[in-house]
Amino acid sequence: EENGERCMKKIAILTCLDACQVCTGAGCLNAWNSKSRHFAAYAGEEASLEAFFHCNGCGKDPETDGGMIEKLDRLQSTGVETVHIGVCAMKRETKALCPNIAKIQDMLHSRGIQTIQGTH
Repeated sequence: EENGERCMKKIAILTCLDACQVCTGAGCLNAWNSKSRHFAAYAGEEASLEAFFHCNGCGKDPETDGGMIEKLDRLQSTGVETVHIGVCAMKRETKALCPNIAKIQDMLHSRGIQTIQGTH
């Protein structure tokens, strides 16, 4: 406990902007709500989903994109500790991260925020 309050893990989900054309977020949120798949580690723990955000699209360098920097500032200011990277950010064949998402992951790590690849 900190200052008499429960310590709650603060989690966020990062997804691919292009995937939003076909994705409702239902798979990620269902897995979060049921604490299944990549969220199973939080079962029985105090954890809250603080943010569900997207990259800013192909062709934008996250390291110089003011919007992305603002998003990461916000995550940091709200105390997010872990960002789960949606399955949509990985190439189906190789499971490799999209290069932009990989840069965002590095930016998160530089801010002390851990990442986990996978949601549902």
